[in-house]
Amino acid sequence: MLEEILLARQPILDVNYETIGYELLYRDVNGCPPGELFDATAATCQVLINAFTGVLHKGQMRILPAFMNVNEDLLFHELPSFAADNVVLEIVEDVPINKDTIAKVRELSKKGFKIALDDFVWNNKFEAIMDTVDIVKIDVLKLKGKALFHTLEKLAPYNVTLLAEKVESIVEFHRFRKLGFKLFQGYFFAYPEIIEGQRVSGSELVMMELLSELNNPDVTPENLEKIISKDPRLALRLLKIVNSATFSLQRSISTINEAIILLGLAELKRWAVVVSLSGNLDIPDELCRELLIRAKMCESMASYYNSEPGLSFLMGILSGADALFSIPMIELNNHIPISDAVSDALLHREGELGLMLNDVISFSHYQWDKLSGQVNENHLLKSQNNAIQWALESQKAASI
Repeated sequence: MLEEILLARQPILDVNYETIGYELLYRDVNGCPPGELFDATAATCQVLINAFTGVLHKGQMRILPAFMNVNEDLLFHELPSFAADNVVLEIVEDVPINKDTIAKVRELSKKGFKIALDDFVWNNKFEAIMDTVDIVKIDVLKLKGKALFHTLEKLAPYNVTLLAEKVESIVEFHRFRKLGFKLFQGYFFAYPEIIEGQRVSGSELVMMELLSELNNPDVTPENLEKIISKDPRLALRLLKIVNSATFSLQRSISTINEAIILLGLAELKRWAVVVSLSGNLDIPDELCRELLIRAKMCESMASYYNSEPGLSFLMGILSGADALFSIPMIELNNHIPISDAVSDALLHREGELGLMLNDVISFSHYQWDKLSGQVNENHLLKSQNNAIQWALESQKAASI
């Protein structure tokens, strides 16, 4: 059953930090990749894939390709017809290259499926299918040194796109880009690129000030109005949201103060963050999506960790503040006053807040073995599904 399948998604980015697709990572309750994902009706499967790969890009809704692992059994599975336009088939490393699999890969390629080879290490047997392969995925943590250069040399004659898996830092991203990789998978985009002498932009200063004030238990509408008004784009977009169909108001709202009073502080906190992250900062779109989803998951799971929803939402955003502002996390308190409990959670994953943040990040990153067990996995899955949809709808509203 689909409701028994755990799902996570990992973004795949190009050299410009643009997200070009998501690998869908999944397992059933017994820990095995499920054939049930494709055994469901095509409509159900398509809705599921769209929900996990839909993004807002430059104001437009897009469905990105889903990269999905395919073992030998699934390779010969009857795949729904819609999938050719939406799915990249990742042939896993233990699929034997023989007469039957070669014929099947060629058949799927002719149907329009893009073919990727996962965890690739060169073997002469691959020569029989390389003309049908679109993407070669290399685990750069496993394949290093001479073995990596040998593989790249063997692939040079073929018209394939190189994808580096498990890229976890900006330094690694730049290194593999120079080696000819065009696609990258990992969470390198969520770590700070610290450049000596780099100045914080005006939008970033306003965002820092806003996050600081939102973290203040004595925050007032008047103080928030002063901060928001410093960035005309932020103020204008908040007013547009309040006056949009999202709130169905009886009359038009024309001032930030009116908007704050109408929305209330809790709602305003969420929308101010959404708008600030949606186009004002010079950061990858994927980081914005990641933090909004994380924040919403923290908010919805707060009660399981004896936390307050508003604080939990803000902590989800602050967990990426180092990447947002290119500062080490340990220095965050120099810019944004935070409590000891939040600091312990962000730096050391300690306390109830730290436990929650660890569970939310681990679940989203397919590290389900690192979950604390405090919350049922299905609750986390439901929270994740709702958070993805909320982030998508909120960014769409913020782009008006």
